[in-house]
Amino acid sequence: MFGLGKNTFLGIDIGTSNIKIVELKVSGNKPILTNYAWTYLDGLMGDRDLKSSYFDTVLPEYMKRMLNEAKMKGKQAHFSIPAFGGLITLIEFPEMTEEDLDQAIKFEAHKYIPTNLDEVVLSWDIVKKSNSKNSIIGQPKKQPDQSGKEKNQVLLVAAPKSKVAKYEKLARDLKLELKSIEIESFSLVRSLIGNDQGNFIIIDIGSRVCNIILVEKGVIKANRNIDAGGQEISKAISKSMNIDSDRAEKLKISGKNFLDGESSIKFPTLELIVGEISRILGAYYKDGSDHALDGLILSGGTAGFPGLQEYFSKALNVKSIVGNPLGRIEYDKRLEPKMKEVMDQFSVAIGLALKGVEDYLRK
Repeated sequence: MFGLGKNTFLGIDIGTSNIKIVELKVSGNKPILTNYAWTYLDGLMGDRDLKSSYFDTVLPEYMKRMLNEAKMKGKQAHFSIPAFGGLITLIEFPEMTEEDLDQAIKFEAHKYIPTNLDEVVLSWDIVKKSNSKNSIIGQPKKQPDQSGKEKNQVLLVAAPKSKVAKYEKLARDLKLELKSIEIESFSLVRSLIGNDQGNFIIIDIGSRVCNIILVEKGVIKANRNIDAGGQEISKAISKSMNIDSDRAEKLKISGKNFLDGESSIKFPTLELIVGEISRILGAYYKDGSDHALDGLILSGGTAGFPGLQEYFSKALNVKSIVGNPLGRIEYDKRLEPKMKEVMDQFSVAIGLALKGVEDYLRK
């Protein structure tokens, strides 16, 4: 009513172990952090996702409580879908009319989506036009088009309609205005890379799943997610030291460096992540090309695990840093010590709220 709250946006990230909500307000054409909240989802998760029976019952109550207790004022909400719940892939097409390209994409999509296309929400965007000098991941190297005709690199995004419908209902139950639903990989890129030009890999290590994103000049070129997360690191500590899971979890966040070479504990989950990244780089930069990787960006609840930056830097011979989702927003600096403790887990939620800010400033 009367336009109140039109410049305030909520980013809502429902992860595999907790819910994160960020509220950003636009002031002087700048995004300002006005509020944030999180809560754990103990007992609500299945193997990889929220138990379906809880999505319509328990989850709305959890979130109503969060919004009320944190006194969130924003009503315009942006939700994320976990990366493993959707598809992001690059496909190359010859130059053609938009109508023909639309038909070609739908035909080609059958090769990547193992279900009826009527059951998914499908979107695509032309992200680059080139003469095919560079290969696309998963596709054979092609010679430059001798005719000089350009090729279209199309980013294809798909998500199950059933999952999208759940988020639509959740927004209605919370009396929020649903502005967008996007796969979390885009939110991560927005908050951790933004408009920075360069080639990066984001390693987002959650509780159960690791999302690996290759980003070239702001465009997602490859996206993989594997069952490897913070829980597996805790299990490795628990097994090696013969201690219970609670004690292992406390040790994991105690600041002790288990990766400094003095520890005898092996972490197969980290080796798995390194192996997957190596495969992505080997497939995408087949010719050892001129597209050097500028850095690895760590995110998620495990990003601050002592020694992790050095571990990835040494294993992959690339500089590694912990991503800073606060770098593109303003906030009360008096809160900085506390925020630094938790903000590496808010990269998706901040990226979602930033989408609202960007859309608002474009108007």
